[in-house]
Amino acid sequence: MSDNTAGPRWDGARNLGDLGGLPLTSGGTTRTGRVYRSAAPEWVTDRGWADAKADGLTAVIDLRNEMERGRTDVHPTVAAGVMDGIDVIHAPTEDPEDEQFLDECGPWLDHPRSWAANLRIYPDKVARVFTALAGTGGPVLIHCAGGRDRTGMIGSALLALAGATHDAIVANYESGFRGAAQHRGHGLAFDTASGTWVTSADEPWDEDELDAALADRRPALTAWLASFDAEAYLRRAGVAPDSLQRLKALLEA
Repeated sequence: MSDNTAGPRWDGARNLGDLGGLPLTSGGTTRTGRVYRSAAPEWVTDRGWADAKADGLTAVIDLRNEMERGRTDVHPTVAAGVMDGIDVIHAPTEDPEDEQFLDECGPWLDHPRSWAANLRIYPDKVARVFTALAGTGGPVLIHCAGGRDRTGMIGSALLALAGATHDAIVANYESGFRGAAQHRGHGLAFDTASGTWVTSADEPWDEDELDAALADRRPALTAWLASFDAEAYLRRAGVAPDSLQRLKALLEA
């Protein structure tokens, strides 16, 4: 089953969560069952995709780079047609060969410290993600490899646009970070010493390491939220006004 003890349960899913149920600054909470986030979905079984369809899933937005995608012999085999009716949209948030990206974000790919630079370098890529989100109408799944960093950035920006409280956005990010830590080696990491992409370390994090990592990241995320105007950024990036309205409505209670 999913790693979560509450919320959506899709068999095999890793780091699965729902962006619903989070407090809004205007009162109330974000709507459940509209936007899900997870790690790479290649771990989802036939039964899991049936679970997802039962929850109304109609689209998946894959934030990974091309070199990270696809099933391997460690993933469960799924039957032909099991994902019929679910639209898969590939919309990476970065260019893994871009020297500017590697210079500015490479040392901080697992840290909110990279988000401002990532958003500044790739407004076109980010606009594609959010235009795709608006076009799905939900329910939709957004994911990267671990469901922590790229998914955390896009999910946090969407929640900021919806008017979620900063504390709620931080809590959602921390939940995704802890969920990703249950499965190390889930993706690639940029080795700044060699200047190459390598498989992430497989060693599990203990609770003390997780607490220390989040204590380091929390101030960076809080500072980013204080300076980030989601609607203004997305307008400048080229997201159309009607898409912005649909994005706001996506998580409306």
